[in-house]
Amino acid sequence: MPRSNRPNTYERIIDASLKLFNKEGERSISTNHIAAHMGISPGNLYYHFRNKDEIIVQLFKRYSSALLAYLQNTPLPGSVSEARDYMAGVYQILWNYRFLFSDINSLLQRSVILLGEHNEFTRAKVSPLLVSLLTKLDENGVIEANEIEREELALNLWLITKYWFDFDSSLGRKQSEAVKFRGIRQSLTLIRPYVRADQREAFQAVMAELDAEIG
Repeated sequence: MPRSNRPNTYERIIDASLKLFNKEGERSISTNHIAAHMGISPGNLYYHFRNKDEIIVQLFKRYSSALLAYLQNTPLPGSVSEARDYMAGVYQILWNYRFLFSDINSLLQRSVILLGEHNEFTRAKVSPLLVSLLTKLDENGVIEANEIEREELALNLWLITKYWFDFDSSLGRKQSEAVKFRGIRQSLTLIRPYVRADQREAFQAVMAELDAEIG
């Protein structure tokens, strides 16, 4: 759009929406709530976004760009403790956009555009990078898994990670950053059967540290 103030207002709407969605839940927030929170008219908001789903698509693009940049630019872990730290970075990004994962299937059903973005992101971008993560751990003697096992493990790892916030909240737990540590721990349990004998003590030490973080 030609107006010079578009980028500022456009980005402010996205920023405010993320804050409100994370705090109150996406279903509880309307475009009128967002406009009121920002101190702008609903018409001003509609100038930039026709509806709430368009805002959500942009937030998904922000999230996917942030996660992809992290996966592409962060050195792959070569030890169990480095794998924990690596997964902590992944869960931090998901926490920053946690509303997307509180009821992700409902969001995907509402928006064909979002569904396409999500499927392409998972299939073509995330899955290969998670396979690379597991391959690195295998090459460094942390785990022992063949190519097929690594591909299967990568898919399971992503399923646990992506749906963790939704599952954790379904247990009636209060939303707090402890959910990240519970998620990291659960994700790491997937590699437990593949951890080499000489790495098991290090693996158990990392799990104990996570248990302490969870409380």
